[in-house]
Amino acid sequence: MKSVLAERLKNMKVFKKIFAIALCGILIASAFAGCSKSGEADKITDKTMLIAYTDEVEPFLYKDKNGKLAGFDIDLFKKIYDNVKNDTKNYKFVKVDKDYKVGDDIAYTNKDGDEFIAYTMIGAVQKNVGSVNEDFSFTNDIITNRIITVTKSGNNISDYNDLSGKKLAVVTDIAKAALDKNATIKNSNKNTLYPTIEDALSALDNGSVDAVITDEFNFSPLENAEKYQVLNGELDKISYAFMFKKGDWVVENWNEAIYELKSPDYNDKDEFTPMVEKYFGYNASSFDYVPSKTK
Repeated sequence: MKSVLAERLKNMKVFKKIFAIALCGILIASAFAGCSKSGEADKITDKTMLIAYTDEVEPFLYKDKNGKLAGFDIDLFKKIYDNVKNDTKNYKFVKVDKDYKVGDDIAYTNKDGDEFIAYTMIGAVQKNVGSVNEDFSFTNDIITNRIITVTKSGNNISDYNDLSGKKLAVVTDIAKAALDKNATIKNSNKNTLYPTIEDALSALDNGSVDAVITDEFNFSPLENAEKYQVLNGELDKISYAFMFKKGDWVVENWNEAIYELKSPDYNDKDEFTPMVEKYFGYNASSFDYVPSKTK
């Protein structure tokens, strides 16, 4: 009788050890699963967030020397993905046609014929162009490129009213387009197109022109930008943001995720602004979102 009881107790101890080992294995696996980071998908499934883009536009989105997508929009998305992923497990960037309607059109079809829609578009997406503001929803402006007027410091041009009758150097197509929309300034001056900002500033320095009309992307990263005077105001402003299907409720989540990346209250430091300066050479952001609870 004792030998039977001893055998039962022995078997019970073995079972407990096996159960404890199995339980530890489950707990360890769960811990690693909980700590794992979401990343780019190898295979697109219904748990993959598709991020659409059209053209490669540096420094927003482009392919690096290894053929991988890089740029400001790519890095920003990767930084905030874990805060905006909802029930997705991973993400994939997909190239689409220029007329792609985010949130409606098919962005990818797999070999089995399964179709997938992209609900977000990135990559130098512009607001305030045509009817896009009415057709889609956007985050708050993330990056802004102003069309500005640059003059010599200490000259007799202090505002746009002083430009009448002056000789203007115009750099970049978007600066020319902005000037074309401001007929009063355009028609009251002699305007000359220059191929580069360096050429235009050289003409300003030697007195060939009185002012330079250009965009901040071209001018602000220059090492000698501070030696010149930039007139208050702008001829135009180009706003870049992330695009979503009209009325999509997730836009607020994306705004909050960018806000948290920028705010030292959520991180040890502002991680957003250094990223902007890395890609644009200066702080080109006008992101001014404030969560409603902190307004």
